[in-house]
Amino acid sequence: MNKTKRKILDNSLALFNDKGLKDVTLRAIAQSLDISQGNLNYHFKTKDELLNTLYYELVAKIDREMQGMLQAQTSLHYLYQSSFTTMKCFYEYRFFMRDLYKILKENDEIKSHYTTLQTFRNQQFSQLFHDLIEAGIIRPEAFENEYARFYIRMRIIGDNWINSEDLAPYCHSDFIHYNHQLLFELIYPYLTDYGRIEYMKIKM
Repeated sequence: MNKTKRKILDNSLALFNDKGLKDVTLRAIAQSLDISQGNLNYHFKTKDELLNTLYYELVAKIDREMQGMLQAQTSLHYLYQSSFTTMKCFYEYRFFMRDLYKILKENDEIKSHYTTLQTFRNQQFSQLFHDLIEAGIIRPEAFENEYARFYIRMRIIGDNWINSEDLAPYCHSDFIHYNHQLLFELIYPYLTDYGRIEYMKIKM
């Protein structure tokens, strides 16, 4: 990727995070870079093209974290670290999370990819929960699809935690760490005695 294209993406990300997707135009992006809109359009013909590129960058970052987590399989500590890194990635691209449902409603390409991605994530976490059960870290399911439903709760929080910053800004000095703790604590009721010992090692 050439330097100009990279600068456009980095500057667009900063503007989208600061002002929101709706209020940032291609003209505003060009002006902030002190380039012509024609120069910007040479690299990105439309705002959706720019948005899609940033979306796929975010997905690639998350994929790298997920791959490492799945390779570790039974490590509760790695799950903790990986989920924290993933949340930092989300915050880096936080305008997506703030406007997620609007983007999915209006951008067919992202909606299609996101829907397919969620199916794949369901499969990945299903395997992860299976491995954690086998390792004696979490208990077996008490009822059918218990862990599938647990993942749905995790996903709902994961998709919406950034919006809570706008409702109660500056409530916590480390916003990402605070919300990561809230998310990770969801697993505690599912831990075995051994799993709780491992959990407390991480929390200390």
